[in-house]
Amino acid sequence: MSQTNQQQAGHSSPPAFHGNISFNAQHSPMGAFMSFTCGHFGTRGGFGLQIGKPGNQDLYIGVKEGDRLSDAPLKCLPFYHGALQDDDAATQRSAAADFQVEQASGPAEQNIRPAVIPYRADQIRRHYGWATDRWVTQGLEFTIYTPFGAIPDPDRASPDELRSALFPGVIARLEIDNKQGTTTRTGFIAIRFHDPGVRHLQLGQEESRYVGFALRDQLGVAGWLNTDGGMDEGQRGASRRERRAFLFCRWTPDEGLREPVPHLLGTCPGIGFEVPPGSCGSLFLAFGCYLAGTVTTRLQGRYLYTRCFGSLEDVLNHGLSNAYHDLRHQAERLDQKLLNSGLSPDQQFLIAHATRSYYGSTQLLEVGGQPFWVVNEGEYCMMNTLDLAVDHVFWELKHNPWVVRNLLDNFVRYYSYHDQVKRYDRVTGVPPVPDAPENRNPDPSTDPQSQHERDARDSAEAFSLAPGGISFCHDMGVHNNFSPFGHSSYELPNLKGCFSYMTQEQLCNWILTAACYVARTGDRQWAQKNRPIILACLRSMQARRGKDPGDWMRYDSSRCQSGSEITTYDSLDESLGQARDNLYIAVKRWAAYAGLRLLSCMGADDDRLIADEAGRELEHLPRILKDLAGEDPVLPAVLDPRSPGYRSRILPAAEPLVYLLYWSSCEPAREAFGGAATAANLGIEQTRSLVDVLKQHTLAILNDPQRRNLFPDGGIRLSSTSNNSWMSKIAIFQHVAREVFHLDDDPKTRELFARADAAHVKWQTEGESAYWACSDQMVNGVAKASRYYPRIITTALWLND
Repeated sequence: MSQTNQQQAGHSSPPAFHGNISFNAQHSPMGAFMSFTCGHFGTRGGFGLQIGKPGNQDLYIGVKEGDRLSDAPLKCLPFYHGALQDDDAATQRSAAADFQVEQASGPAEQNIRPAVIPYRADQIRRHYGWATDRWVTQGLEFTIYTPFGAIPDPDRASPDELRSALFPGVIARLEIDNKQGTTTRTGFIAIRFHDPGVRHLQLGQEESRYVGFALRDQLGVAGWLNTDGGMDEGQRGASRRERRAFLFCRWTPDEGLREPVPHLLGTCPGIGFEVPPGSCGSLFLAFGCYLAGTVTTRLQGRYLYTRCFGSLEDVLNHGLSNAYHDLRHQAERLDQKLLNSGLSPDQQFLIAHATRSYYGSTQLLEVGGQPFWVVNEGEYCMMNTLDLAVDHVFWELKHNPWVVRNLLDNFVRYYSYHDQVKRYDRVTGVPPVPDAPENRNPDPSTDPQSQHERDARDSAEAFSLAPGGISFCHDMGVHNNFSPFGHSSYELPNLKGCFSYMTQEQLCNWILTAACYVARTGDRQWAQKNRPIILACLRSMQARRGKDPGDWMRYDSSRCQSGSEITTYDSLDESLGQARDNLYIAVKRWAAYAGLRLLSCMGADDDRLIADEAGRELEHLPRILKDLAGEDPVLPAVLDPRSPGYRSRILPAAEPLVYLLYWSSCEPAREAFGGAATAANLGIEQTRSLVDVLKQHTLAILNDPQRRNLFPDGGIRLSSTSNNSWMSKIAIFQHVAREVFHLDDDPKTRELFARADAAHVKWQTEGESAYWACSDQMVNGVAKASRYYPRIITTALWLND
């Protein structure tokens, strides 16, 4: 729909994006682990199925003057390799010349260079909404629609409901405006594949208006020409009889357009249409995928959408049928909702960008006749990484709570384990509070203890094994291969950094996710059914602390062997990377005990055993942290004075408060606590004291004259001693700072966050980050890891709806 038509329909179009428009975005359906990625100038994109990166096809989307047979060059959006090398004409050699190397001097059509001219960035506007992505240049608009919504529980939904929600594709529209023209213009979309298997599709009856092409039987494009725009009724009738979209295929798009017979050996199929002067033409498009049969190992799963669709042709026909208009209008309504949110343009962009990348990683399988929900971990493609799932939970419970229950049950069934703990002889209780808080920040060059010496000390520590308890794996597998049950693809023994075990944090993550699920749904039956697991979680939590209730994590899992546990912040330094004696983990453990208490009060515990014991664990941490802070409100990142992390200043100490904030917003939880939850304390007397300590800690860091937790561009640095900062966690921190600490009430802090949001948008859209769509781990503002990532959906917390 053009901007004018949208305004007439009561919709306002997303404004032109205010930054660099050359960045990739994932355009993905729900649960298909598929993305149609484009937007980064001069690189390939297109279809990516079950991969953690953009596709590898050259996309030619554009127009040429004259009819399809004219010799005019093609003018294209710059979504193909080499588009930035020469703004006057494409320089890449025709793929046809590679078809028979020994006959390079043979037929002339095999040696033609594509006559393609890219639009320059200053000739293009990009309108980036929550569910539409629209490129506008003179006389051409190309829009991709990616609506989203609830995925119904497959055990309860009707076939039609599933078919509507699980359509494994996205729709688009290419509009050519020739109202002011005096000659015909030809619009087109073509995809140059670099894998064999191109075929032409027969969609419907022979006289069907749909045309399309595919790569084997797995992915394809179909379209039909709508010629209603700008014509009177008489013209429309004649137009429908005379004008249709046509299929073409050679080795380059310009060759294909000029040749009326598609060549089955070609690698660059496309769909074109002619637009006479004085009219408009709109090519309605569907991009779809279909993977039949078993797609995973060990747990043999197939895509659940294969219940609803019988073939790729079925998918594409659905996308171009009446569903097309439903999907388009749904996307426009979502755009409007975000525009009306009251959030800044930068915040709106980050939410829209994150939503696309989240859905690009989602995968709904059917295993043994039962649904099995998976979110893949971005570029790594690890399956259901639990320390991501605990952050996705807010979004998923808003849209489809059953997937959270499904995840929790599958972790218990397949990916839980019991361990022992390593009780270190030196651990006797809370470490002493130093007399001089300023000693937390000594000059590293004068630190007498080297990292080698610390590692040697830690390795030599004497320990004995003691009962541990239940915990949960980091993930369920990788690249569609489920791991051996009770083991992840990630975790290894004898390590002290990345790839070590996350036993304590994953235990907290399962508890927190379960508490969120019950708080949101009020599913007491599930809580009662899982009482043995919830009690086992309490016992396991207690086995990992020091001797006193409320103490923090002291003991590593025996699975580490000679190594030690880490946290989700696996690539940061000790300030956030190590689990034992870590402030972030200490507060997260406190939140997990609060979650156990909530689960108990909402049905898991008739005799209040869990609630009472968890309540005792909650009593001491606020006092311990207050004493530890002393006159300096900044708490040490690692609570062991001998660790280099002791002098770091970390913002994620406040992160776990997001769970209490969430629980207190859920009606079933408020009812369970007689309304006390409206005060955001869930009936826990110590909540206010903990919030006060962490608020003072956070304020001192944000107001630091040295700006140690800010990058030069104003972006937020989670740890003062690491240049690696994660967008997903920054979003949670900002949400807590605004909604729990109310720091946004201060104009100075509000301005600080606004500058940070602007910097974070540039982190995603400029430089090498722009190719990777939405990324999480930013090193000095550049995406270096966790790219193409789902976890940044935490930005949707800002919507507060």
